Amino acid sequence: MAAFCSGLLPVFLYCVKCECLPLHRKQCKFSHNVRSEHNYPLLRECTLHELHEEDLFLLLLQNDPTLLPEVCSHYNKGAGPYGACTFKAGCTKLHMCQHFIQDNCMFGHKCKRLHMIDEYGRRMLEERGLSSDIIHDLPYIYKNVYRLTAPPYSSREGLSEPVVRQAVQTEERSEICLHFLRRNCRFQDQCIRIHFNLPYKWEVFDGECWRDLRRMEEIERSYCDPRNTHSPGSRPVDFLTMTRDADPVRRLSTASSVTKPSHYILTTEWLWFYKGDHENWIEYGRPDDKQRVTSVTSRELEAAFLTDSSAEVTVMKGHRQYFLSFQDMYQRNPKHNTKRRVRRRPRFVSITEVEDKIAR
Repeated sequence: MAAFCSGLLPVFLYCVKCECLPLHRKQCKFSHNVRSEHNYPLLRECTLHELHEEDLFLLLLQNDPTLLPEVCSHYNKGAGPYGACTFKAGCTKLHMCQHFIQDNCMFGHKCKRLHMIDEYGRRMLEERGLSSDIIHDLPYIYKNVYRLTAPPYSSREGLSEPVVRQAVQTEERSEICLHFLRRNCRFQDQCIRIHFNLPYKWEVFDGECWRDLRRMEEIERSYCDPRNTHSPGSRPVDFLTMTRDADPVRRLSTASSVTKPSHYILTTEWLWFYKGDHENWIEYGRPDDKQRVTSVTSRELEAAFLTDSSAEVTVMKGHRQYFLSFQDMYQRNPKHNTKRRVRRRPRFVSITEVEDKIAR
């Protein structure tokens, strides 16, 4: 399949992304013949030579989500028929419910957002060259890509916020601006990052938009302890499903500390833990109750996770070898086929600590 993707990508890239219209195809330097002398052997090698052209397009869309038309993030915020999209009917991006695409819309047919391509979206996509069959199938293609790329549900506790899938190429901001925290963001209202006075932000989705949760520091303190699965209070946040009652919850934060130079303050330091023998949680790189230390540290795991969140990492402890899967957030002993749960939680930073660091 790799040969198919790499060898045939130039053929489909402009067609599927709607950037090569029939009017310009004579001038286009790329081939538009999927069964050319070069392409047909590749198709045959991957046993794809009997597929129709439309089916090949669908296959490529699901294997390379960056080719999908971009979904308008502003449409998914605010009220009204266009949400917070200021372009309204003139928007060049798709207006579609992001929760429907991610297969977790709680409102079903009562949802205020579109769950299908409307007439305006259809005309826009047809003008760009997409066939009616592809347009009709787009909502289901988005959902299928999301299912293919999403980690198992049980692994989501290891993520700081609902994962932003490649399938939905939105501009939604999800990172808190470090420069704003230090009072020196020169972009002000034009900044692509979130302006907030803490390096973390807890929000709940009320059906229309994301709203700040109360007692944010208390929730954060609880979340940073790997033993906890819920925040305190009468309406707790479930850290494993990232929900409160039935409402989706997300945690936004500053950039991971491994992605910035060491002198950057208020980055998010992510710590990695595995479950011990006595219901305790042990940080990677720290000694367990028998003074045994793993071969990798939290920082090394975080760097590997950011490089490839679906990878499997080899971990040594003494003479024993383990495999840590980022995808299902378990550490596996291949010899005995046993598993230990893994959790990724940030180091807690209080409001007072934030103020002290900024004041220095």
